[in-house]
Amino acid sequence: MDFIRFIFFIAFFSLSIGISANDTQKSIDSLATSVDNLSGKEQVDALNNLSTLYLAARNRNQATAAAEKAATLSKSLNYQEGKANALDNQGKIYSSKKDWDNAMDMFTQSLLIRKETGDKIGAAISNNLIGYVLLQRQEVNPALEKFREAQTGMESANYDQGLSEVYSNMGAAYLAKANPEYGTAIEYYQRAQQLQLKQGKYSEAATTALLVADRQFKLKDYENAMNTLGRAMEIFQGLGDPKNIALVYHKMGEAQRLQKYHEDANDFYDRALQGRKAINDLLGVAQTQYAIALNSLSLGDRSAAESNLVAAGNLLEQIPVQEGKPVLLQGISDTYEKLGNASQALAFQKRFSLSRDSLFNVEKSTAMLEMVTKIESQYQTQQLKTENEKLLLSQKNGRMMRIFLTLLSALALALVWMFYRSNKRKKKDNDLLQKKNEEINTKNEEIEHKNVELDGLNHKLVEEMAERESIEKSSFARDHFLATMSNEMRTPLNIIRGLSNLLLTQEPREDQVEPLRTLQFSANNLVVFINDVLDFSKIEAGKISFDSMPFNPKNIFEEVKDRFKLPAKDKNISLEFSYDEKVPAKLEGDPTRLNQIITNLINTSLKHADKGTMSLRVDVHELVKNKMTLLVTMKDQGQGIDAQKLETMFQRFSRTAEDMYDDYGNSGLGPAIAKRLVELQNGRIEAKSVPGEGTEFKIFLPYSLVDEKRAADNGQAEPKTYEELANKKILVVEDNRINQLVVAKMLRKLGVEVITADNGQEALKEMEEAYFDLILMDIQMPIMDGYRTTAEIRKSQDPRVRDIPIIALTASAYLSEKEKARLFGMNDHVGKPFGPEDLLDKIHYHIIEAVNVS
Repeated sequence: MDFIRFIFFIAFFSLSIGISANDTQKSIDSLATSVDNLSGKEQVDALNNLSTLYLAARNRNQATAAAEKAATLSKSLNYQEGKANALDNQGKIYSSKKDWDNAMDMFTQSLLIRKETGDKIGAAISNNLIGYVLLQRQEVNPALEKFREAQTGMESANYDQGLSEVYSNMGAAYLAKANPEYGTAIEYYQRAQQLQLKQGKYSEAATTALLVADRQFKLKDYENAMNTLGRAMEIFQGLGDPKNIALVYHKMGEAQRLQKYHEDANDFYDRALQGRKAINDLLGVAQTQYAIALNSLSLGDRSAAESNLVAAGNLLEQIPVQEGKPVLLQGISDTYEKLGNASQALAFQKRFSLSRDSLFNVEKSTAMLEMVTKIESQYQTQQLKTENEKLLLSQKNGRMMRIFLTLLSALALALVWMFYRSNKRKKKDNDLLQKKNEEINTKNEEIEHKNVELDGLNHKLVEEMAERESIEKSSFARDHFLATMSNEMRTPLNIIRGLSNLLLTQEPREDQVEPLRTLQFSANNLVVFINDVLDFSKIEAGKISFDSMPFNPKNIFEEVKDRFKLPAKDKNISLEFSYDEKVPAKLEGDPTRLNQIITNLINTSLKHADKGTMSLRVDVHELVKNKMTLLVTMKDQGQGIDAQKLETMFQRFSRTAEDMYDDYGNSGLGPAIAKRLVELQNGRIEAKSVPGEGTEFKIFLPYSLVDEKRAADNGQAEPKTYEELANKKILVVEDNRINQLVVAKMLRKLGVEVITADNGQEALKEMEEAYFDLILMDIQMPIMDGYRTTAEIRKSQDPRVRDIPIIALTASAYLSEKEKARLFGMNDHVGKPFGPEDLLDKIHYHIIEAVNVS
């Protein structure tokens, strides 16, 4: 009976399923012709299914008649499951009329039956329906209790068909709380989306993604909002939904504007504007033009801002009263006020007031109509119930005609009595409506009074927002400076690292090896410094991220050991490394951050030590089930650090921005960054130092174990030789000639045919002459940058050109660069400066491994 349960449950949310009206009508016609030919329980099930289909087609009267007939027949057959399904259908019909009291009564009766019969899945469905009614009545906590009961029942039975709706309802409930819990709501919406995708409900999944993105906007988590919108875009494009595609582009523009990426915002707004114009979505066009005006204002383009405000205002004149229009008019008025145009600000404020009042009157009329409809539906329901009882009586044995006529007479009297009572009840309800109208008029007077107070509060809020915007601009300017500085430094660093790697692989003379390794070490240390400065900014902004992948910790420490041999030797310090073989060969975590933590602390020790021995020991501190805590102990015999200075070293994040770079060579950001990176991974650092004797650091870091099969597979992997890249053809698009030389030499050593281009325009010409296996694409280039070049390639009609793998090369430190590259059609991203293995691994994957998988 799972299929029947599924039909009953989905009917309540039929508007979101996307079943066409034609398909529904065909199912109704087919079932209606066959229902009279059935008998017993089969007829009950058919009637319940017919009621469900009528409700999906919004034919309430027919749905009610079928449900009542199913209920009556179930009772005569003592068919409890059929009776419960009929009660659920009746509850859904009342819900569609917003008659929550009667809906609650029906669903509660159904729940009692399902509990008595031991129908766990049915009970879970009824609990979800009851929770939905409670949520509509704004009884949030009781609704959550019912949703949790439904969740437990469905999860235990692996009933995914209904679980996605339960998760979605729980997300809505956490948002409806007096203090909305956005994080929990997002988590449940994401669970719902995963199940919707699994079940092929793509339209629902995309709509849920938009809900998640809106919540992420509330939390100002614009980066994750961009990721969520990107997933929604992929689904809407697959469904060919132009309205929602334009909506997603608009929201992407909003996310970029709120992050101060105004040029990128304009690109997305332009796409949204074109899409909304194409489908004649006037309100949507006005919303996007208003957003473009705000973006132009942020760019200092007053003329563009005013022209877009005028265009949006003119469009709103053509649009009837609807939700969203008053808010847009208020926004335009506020923007004119910022521009100093008091007359236009006042004009749009008046239009806002008129539009808001008109919308309120429409909502009031709708509410009154719903109340009248509810009263009439109660009468119609009672009348239909009576007719069904009459029909059932007509099917009884006719041997007792006198009794039948007596009962019929009694039924007629009952009908007259009910009609009288119904009219009396209707008069009472009309009196109640009149009283409600008087209350509404009183509320209108209160609203006018509140509006005067709100105007004063709005002016105060504008002043506070201006002050906050000034602070945010200052913070953004600092972050922009750090990102720009990183971009300028990473390009030459990439050249230094690349050339030193090349020279070391070309069998240099013995007297050249040590200088080259020193050059390489210095470049690596400079990269660590840049990463520390950027990590400082990221941690302050709460945007630091960690990877989770299998890695061999021993390899990390061997690399650190080799890297610090020369610097230690220069200071006459003996390096001693010891590694406990009990440490598992594979751990799950972020190897790059582990390398960064150890490097920062060794650098700190080397700066304070000028003699003796420095030791690094790796042990297992704790091992419980599939979790292990790694203990790294680092000791030196240097001059030591006094207690006050040792404490200050780890407290950089409590200091002011002016001393962020002070004394970097002595303690600097390294220890503070290391401490925060450890703490953010749920670890800790202990430090003690005795002046004149030395310093000791202890690092406790928790990791997950990798299962034995996975570890064995990883352990058996042979080092990559990249021999399969021989005779492949790669196009390197890079405006820096030295970077071209470094990458080309590295690839040609492997037998790769390399063609270079200085900009995107030259790259497109090269692609007209020959086919390539892969493109390495720089982002920032003159004449035509990497984004526009990629967009042109993806438009090609030739699949060998259109589908070519493209890897972005960039020195930018902006957090959204990788996501932006993906949105423009690039397959992967490598940040400068990069090591040869990093680049070759990604080239090998996209040319060899990805092809083999597909």
